[in-house]
Amino acid sequence: MKKLFLLLGLVFAFLGCKQDVKEPRNVSIDEISGSEEVKEFMETFNSMGIQSDGTQNISPQEALKKFDIAKDLQIELVLSEPEIHQPVDISFDHRGRLWVVQYNQYPYPEGVKVTDIDRHNRAVFDKTPKPPSEGVMGADKITIFEDTNNDGKYDKSIDAITGLNITTGVALGRKKIWVLTPPYLVAYPDTDGDGLPDGKPEVHLEGFGLEDTHAVANNLRWGPDGWLYGAQGSTTVANVNSAVSKNVYFSGQGIWRYHPETKIFEVFAEGGGNTFDVEFDKKGRVYSGDNGTARGFYYKQGGYYLKNWGKHGALTNPYAFGFLPGMELEGEKFRFTHAWIKYEEANLPKRYHGKILALNPLHNFVRLTRIEEKGSTFLCIDEEKILESTDHWFRPVDIKSGPDGAVYIADWNDSRMSHVDPRDTWSKTTGRIYRFRNKEKLTVPNFDLSTMTNSELVQLLSNKNKWFRQEALRQFGDRRDSSVLLELETVFHSNVSGQTSLEALWAIHLTGGFSDKIALEAMDHTDPYVRFWAIRLIGDTRKASNAIARKLKEMAISESHLEVLGQLASTAKRLPQDVAIPIIAGLFGNNFHQEDIENQMFTWWAVESKAETGRKLVLALFNKKEIWDKALVKDVVLERLIQRYAIKGGAENYSSCIELLNLAPSDAHAKILFTGLQEGLRGRSPFEIPTDLAQTIQKYQSKFGEGKLALPLRRNETEAVDKVLELLPNEDADRLERLAYIKIFGEIDQPKSIPVLLGIAQDHKYSIAVRVACLETLGHYNEEVIGKEMADAYLFKLRADLDLRKAAFQLFASRASWASAFLVKISDTKEVKKSEVPLEIIRQFKLLGDSDLSKKVDELWPSVKMVSSEEKEKEIKRIQKALVSGKGNVEKGKSLYGMYCANCHILNGEGKEIGPELTGYDRNNLTYMVLNIVDPNADIREGYVNYRVKKKDGQVIVGILTDRSAGKIKIKPLGMDEITLVPEVIDEIEAQKASIMPERLLAGLSEQDIRDLFAYMNKE
Repeated sequence: MKKLFLLLGLVFAFLGCKQDVKEPRNVSIDEISGSEEVKEFMETFNSMGIQSDGTQNISPQEALKKFDIAKDLQIELVLSEPEIHQPVDISFDHRGRLWVVQYNQYPYPEGVKVTDIDRHNRAVFDKTPKPPSEGVMGADKITIFEDTNNDGKYDKSIDAITGLNITTGVALGRKKIWVLTPPYLVAYPDTDGDGLPDGKPEVHLEGFGLEDTHAVANNLRWGPDGWLYGAQGSTTVANVNSAVSKNVYFSGQGIWRYHPETKIFEVFAEGGGNTFDVEFDKKGRVYSGDNGTARGFYYKQGGYYLKNWGKHGALTNPYAFGFLPGMELEGEKFRFTHAWIKYEEANLPKRYHGKILALNPLHNFVRLTRIEEKGSTFLCIDEEKILESTDHWFRPVDIKSGPDGAVYIADWNDSRMSHVDPRDTWSKTTGRIYRFRNKEKLTVPNFDLSTMTNSELVQLLSNKNKWFRQEALRQFGDRRDSSVLLELETVFHSNVSGQTSLEALWAIHLTGGFSDKIALEAMDHTDPYVRFWAIRLIGDTRKASNAIARKLKEMAISESHLEVLGQLASTAKRLPQDVAIPIIAGLFGNNFHQEDIENQMFTWWAVESKAETGRKLVLALFNKKEIWDKALVKDVVLERLIQRYAIKGGAENYSSCIELLNLAPSDAHAKILFTGLQEGLRGRSPFEIPTDLAQTIQKYQSKFGEGKLALPLRRNETEAVDKVLELLPNEDADRLERLAYIKIFGEIDQPKSIPVLLGIAQDHKYSIAVRVACLETLGHYNEEVIGKEMADAYLFKLRADLDLRKAAFQLFASRASWASAFLVKISDTKEVKKSEVPLEIIRQFKLLGDSDLSKKVDELWPSVKMVSSEEKEKEIKRIQKALVSGKGNVEKGKSLYGMYCANCHILNGEGKEIGPELTGYDRNNLTYMVLNIVDPNADIREGYVNYRVKKKDGQVIVGILTDRSAGKIKIKPLGMDEITLVPEVIDEIEAQKASIMPERLLAGLSEQDIRDLFAYMNKE
């Protein structure tokens, strides 16, 4: 009777849920804007990006005819509207049913208002939505589709969960339905495993960023280790809390994981592309796609990967001192690989096995890419497009292998692709799922892994399809039945294949049987990935017995497999110092480990993690003279370690700097350390440096270039200042020493240096390098005489040399009074032609915040004024008319490209990399190309945003952020060397809305010129 009432209750609850389904719809600006300022921003936003183009989608049957597919494959329509809308995530359950997450609420959560929005379309909401069952109803839903008669068609469906409010992933396990609905990870009880909730959800995680719903936490997947893994996109900030993990902060992209039993949340690896994908291969490696032109990233535990510093913020570890790139690609550089799988099933022909099947929603195709080992990572080699559509509404966003071994693709199905425009113009009533497979009849009998015996699950560990092996592992984790351990250990020891032993090791761990005995046996296994995972699982315990510690140390010394060595470094980072340092010592001496770039960085990160907590043991490593000449130590560790101590500061860390220098076996090694020490102390007041360290610094300064007066000069000691000012004009003095002193005058406040620096900068007898250094240093002093004297000197003393001219322009553009003094030479005396001044310098003049100066700039260069909406619309129509009025000449267009575009953009291997490379863009989309040429400020590609930094001394620097680590900012002005700034000298820093690409770019071209230029740019 109890079960009957429960069943009836579920039925009524389900029916009620069905009645309350919120239909997807577009949200108006009035509904979502929370202020007049936000409303105006949205209404006047003039970028179209790759937006809705007014065309209608074609029927699913017509869309099938638009596909060009490899000859040994066939494609089928699985689902389409009205059954599904905006599918963003697909997966299969233990019964082979297809689960579809429908992202209908995108792009704005229900029940909130936007109170602020930035140029990256990151929104600030007036409130945080409440979790499901507490908050307002959204339009997202999760639907289950079932093929009841095994004919390959889904004939039954049920909405498992509705009313969700921004939902990007779902996973079943541990008698729960896990739903990723940022800012939350929730779990609905599902005790009977039917996929329908048995009650209200429990919040397990909260704090995922919601400011950009294009880049929220996503892709919930079980790892073979029993953790739930997910990704986070690039333009959100997370501060995640669980029952035991508090305030885990990370900004931007990465892979994270959560353990349902221990309640621990952690960032698995940080950085990457706009991470909207999680893929596990058969060895348990983690990958994700990329929003650049590569295929993606191989994420290793504890790694730090490529970031856009300005847009995505700094790494969580300020002492990472480096990051890793994505996997190298040999192939066409088309943006972008949204998601991919490594095909390790049995349905497709053998030529696909073990290769990447990569989605490209921007260009409407699926790429086949071979993957080859390259050190401890991989090289991706493109082979062919195996699926391509001429229907530009085909937007593949998720890809999965099914239990049948076929490949399933979720098609967002929209002419719009860009999320940059804040207006909700998305197609809300379309969405499709396709399947491609071999040409034989597709049959998969009904199954239910949850009803299988333990022995049947053990048999699945050697199944030819990875899907069944991964799902069997999930069942072992759900059951945690120790009675199966003996059988699993028998399989593990049988060593029929390394892969089966690996699967058995995972199953043993998930069942609770991972012991020291199993770990030691696994670390001696002939298969390197069994060894790899034994080390990985030990690290996750964050402890090691004496026997395990000894074995790890031995492996660090003798292991030769590069991925295993890298995992030893990752695991050392997670273990106590007395276990970790012997591992690090072994890696220092391991000859196989020396040259691999990724392993070098992982070893450094292991050292860094113990730099203070294991200080004595870390420094003791350098008592052995033989390790100093190891490439890993000499090229990677030494400079970073002393820099880390110097930046952190404090008595103990400064003493560690001295100890390292005293341990150096030669001047060559000491020079490496001294370079790191100087970098670490950059921006630090010399008066903070203790006497013993100051004495050590002076000892090495005369040896390594800065000169013996460097430290007292930094202290602004009168005697040192006078001696250096006397030395600087002396051409016979050491040039490197003089350059060092000139640079130091830019770090301290010493007005007595100004006349000397001005004199040297204007005198032809000094080297260009010395004169440029003087100009750069003068920029730090807020004295009007500098701008006036340099403006007078420009014509005859600076103009002739390109480097001096660049430095002079940067000097003028750093302060309003100096810029005004220079403009007099153009507007009044006519000594300088306005055409001499580069566009980026003209724009910097306007960023100085002086209204009179800006007015003068507008008078001199009216074409630099911001183009009005009316002008843009008129220019767009002019270009569009030209493009439809005739044909262009490719060769003439190539010449025009060289004149107008190649100075900043690479296309087909030609041009300069100042702006984004155009090769991978959808250049056949004329609407997109024309709009972004006419209005380059509307959608500035990440990595190419200009930042304006105003220093406390009044100097203004404009450039691209190249690094944001160790508490410092590195900025590179266009055409100049990188500048490092510490927070203490910065007054304000802000991203600029203006692109470095000029407006009115094509204003001077005739209609035929325009046709020629586009003919070349559209040429593949």
